[in-house]
Amino acid sequence: MRRIAIFLPVLVFLLSSNAVYAQRAFENSFVDHTDSLGTVYLDIPLVTLPAQKQAYNTTGGFLSSYMNPGMENSLAYSADFYTAAHYGLKKAIRFNNSTFMEIFMQRLAVAAFDVAVMQLPLGVSWLHEEYHRGVMTQYGVNSFNEVLLFKVGSGTIAVSHETDEDMAMLCDEHHPDFVRLMGAGHEAVVDLNRTLQSNQFFYHQNLDNETLYWMHSMQNLLYVMTCAYGTGEEGTRERNGIETTVESRDFTGLDMNAWIHALMNPDTPYAARGIHPSGVGINRYIMYDDIPEEGREYLRGQVLLEAFNFISPMMAGFSRFRLARNDKGAYYGNFAFRHYLASFGSDVSLDLYLQTPRRNLYSTIHTYHNRNHHFGGLEAGIVDYPLLDGRMQFGGTVMGWVQPKDMSFNTSRGAAGGLVKTRLSAHGRLDPYAEFGWKSKGWVAGNANLDSGFFMKAGLRWKID
Repeated sequence: MRRIAIFLPVLVFLLSSNAVYAQRAFENSFVDHTDSLGTVYLDIPLVTLPAQKQAYNTTGGFLSSYMNPGMENSLAYSADFYTAAHYGLKKAIRFNNSTFMEIFMQRLAVAAFDVAVMQLPLGVSWLHEEYHRGVMTQYGVNSFNEVLLFKVGSGTIAVSHETDEDMAMLCDEHHPDFVRLMGAGHEAVVDLNRTLQSNQFFYHQNLDNETLYWMHSMQNLLYVMTCAYGTGEEGTRERNGIETTVESRDFTGLDMNAWIHALMNPDTPYAARGIHPSGVGINRYIMYDDIPEEGREYLRGQVLLEAFNFISPMMAGFSRFRLARNDKGAYYGNFAFRHYLASFGSDVSLDLYLQTPRRNLYSTIHTYHNRNHHFGGLEAGIVDYPLLDGRMQFGGTVMGWVQPKDMSFNTSRGAAGGLVKTRLSAHGRLDPYAEFGWKSKGWVAGNANLDSGFFMKAGLRWKID
């Protein structure tokens, strides 16, 4: 169940004018600012495996499988939605006689759009719920994203129509996935910021995404705070009292209440939650009183870790810094911290970006945490390296990690794992691409599968500027 934070109009107004002249002020020293919007791509995935096969098995049809897009596809659709809208607004709003007014009105229009679409299909609330659904679809559990009902202004939005038997199966037979299911909406919001910021850096985009970054990070922070301090109880109890049918209920209630409860109770059967107040079905929602004090303290610790999602120059409008320049060209860098909720606890990571005259490079330092122990991992990748005189492009990612064994919240033992992924694409206006990869058992943001296996994606990339 998604609890929507209400943002004061004055905050949106202030953020819309954030760094109006920031990049220009540093034009000659740090930031290479131009009036160009940069290179703007839209990613159009057509086939994604194994996610689409799982969706086909869940929905019973090829076309209907696209209604369960999974994590990777829903992230691509949502990123495309915001990117195209921000691009269109920037192109449409022009003031030839006032640069200040042009930048100010562009930022204000983008901010107003982001607020208006928050609870609409393809907006961040839709993506949040689709990440939840992506975990369930792996195991044939169908569901319904109530964002599609256009419940704009609603205090809560549910993922409904799951059976109690399906929820019990996930909890009792696939408990790490069940934990991941509860935190997946939070993961979606961080992934969207990460994707947009990476594109902004590597493609020199000037799309005024800063208000969106702040909104997303504030949404996650306030949601975790709501659960950590028990301030969302009244609405949850009211909803639980009127939901007389199983299909009308959300799959979990307040996400982080359910997340910490599942983390701390890996051996407790789902049926132990008792009978719903109506007398029909299982009482799904975990209330604040159901969480022991140690769990509340752990949640309050996650509130503090949410601060990492605000630590990046990109949050203030600085999409890249010029590090050096020589006869080959300029070198740029930037960084961003992330905080994720994971199947075993949390991941606090640092993304490092580097652009040379010929290469787009990134690396990530991961620090994984469960109840009382810490583990680590490294990730490195290359983006759009030119091949065949620029007619093709190559990308790839390599990851290695030690995560808690069996994704346990309590263990002190680690398990090594990793991921490799490669991407090939043509280079033009509308070009096909294909990605192939393999991962071992373990948690990776944006990849719903916690087990080992191969994965692939193929589609088109549309260059619109």
